[in-house]
Amino acid sequence: MSILETPIQWKTKTDMIYHMLREAIVSGELIPGERIVLRKLASDLGVSAIPVREAIKLLEAEGLVDLFAHSEVTVSRFSEKDYRELFEIRVLLEGHAAELAARRVNEEFLGELDQLLGEMRECIERKDYKAYGILNREFHTKINTYSGNEHLQKMIDLVMAKTDRARALFVYYPERIRDSLQGHEDIVKALKQGDAEAVKKIIAEQTQSGCEVFLKYCKNVSGQETC
Repeated sequence: MSILETPIQWKTKTDMIYHMLREAIVSGELIPGERIVLRKLASDLGVSAIPVREAIKLLEAEGLVDLFAHSEVTVSRFSEKDYRELFEIRVLLEGHAAELAARRVNEEFLGELDQLLGEMRECIERKDYKAYGILNREFHTKINTYSGNEHLQKMIDLVMAKTDRARALFVYYPERIRDSLQGHEDIVKALKQGDAEAVKKIIAEQTQSGCEVFLKYCKNVSGQETC
């Protein structure tokens, strides 16, 4: 079933459309450069044009869609340079967040991470790679939240929004998942040991590796250096 057809309850129609479109973009269901026809989307979802336009504005603010004259909307493209710069920023920001989180480790925090690891293992067993990608993001968001620095978290969320479609690499390259899971297990182990430097290093390596694999995929599929 397409993400755009998934029946989920949301607080508002705008919220529903935003999340459905966002997930379709970052999962790769809607590809870079693909046109989103607002009138057709509104008709398919059984809503008016207003919440569709509001959702598009939110996605445009995140850099996930480009809005042109006459309400033409397409899924945005980022250059290889854009991605490398954004991932470089992520390494710095998430690394600092991990250091802060390592100083605030408690049983509740570790328990939440262990639970996520369990769910990620289940995804591997049933080969649900999209769900694994979502849990992967939740895992890192949990660490960022436990940094205790709300402004830092907002900055990371902003950068992650622009690079979030890279998590679709688990669908493109499912063989990466085992290495990814091992990296997450190593992160939890280092947090339990209070080794902030190790956590920072592992997250940096995972982020850089993910960037390289995603850019490789973009070149192989499109023959271009845009994603």
